[in-house]
Amino acid sequence: MANTTPTELDTLKNSLRIPLDLKDDDALLQSYLDGAREYVANTLDEDGTGTRLESKRAKVVINALAELMYQNRGDNNVTKDFPFTLRALINQLKY
Repeated sequence: MANTTPTELDTLKNSLRIPLDLKDDDALLQSYLDGAREYVANTLDEDGTGTRLESKRAKVVINALAELMYQNRGDNNVTKDFPFTLRALINQLKY
């Protein structure tokens, strides 16, 4: 039986409504996930192996940050701040 657990990339693609078999932006999406994970790790002052970084809430934050990065790429889309809900989740992770 094949492993049916979705990868972090699959989860991001699903949340962006990108078909899983469409591979055109996979490298870009993975770089956004990596950047979001690093951002959260730095925010939590962890080296990337901490338990808070592996929590369900942290995974939601990482995915949401990567979504924002993807949706706001290019010159025409500029988000000046994180949405309130995302900021609240990040603040909860700190404590």
